[in-house]
Amino acid sequence: MSTKSTPTYWFSIVYDKRFWKVDTDGRIYDIYPNDDIAVLTAGPFVTGLDVDVIRGRVISPFLKYLPSTIPSGVFEINLREKYIVTKNSAVVYVTDISDIQPCVNALTLMWYYMDSKKIYLFKNGRIYTIKG
Repeated sequence: MSTKSTPTYWFSIVYDKRFWKVDTDGRIYDIYPNDDIAVLTAGPFVTGLDVDVIRGRVISPFLKYLPSTIPSGVFEINLREKYIVTKNSAVVYVTDISDIQPCVNALTLMWYYMDSKKIYLFKNGRIYTIKG
C-alpha cells in the first residue's frame, strides 16, 4: 500500500516562461494553467534562487530563512538581492538574509500602511523609510 501525500503549497517561481508551484520541501510540483486568472493568483513569488531541472527542485542556501507561510501582502521575496516587494509595490530591503523571516512577519499587517513604490529598510526589527 502506498500513500502519496498532497504537496503543501509554499510559493511560486517563474521558470521557462511559466509559473510553477513549489511545495514546502522545495520541490516543483505543478504548473499554473496558461490563463489570466491563474496569473493573478500565482503569488507569492520567490526569486534569486536556482532550479535543479533534473531533480525538479529549487536550490538556495537561503530557503531556510523563508517563513513556512508567506502572508498574502507579500508579492515577491528576492533571496539573492535581499528585498521584499509588497502587493502595493513597496520595496523593503533587509541588511542581513536572516532578517527575511522577521521582516515578512512584520509585513503581515504593515504592508497595508506602506506607500506604493517607496523604498524601505528593515533593520533591528523596525521598518524605516529610505529618502530618495
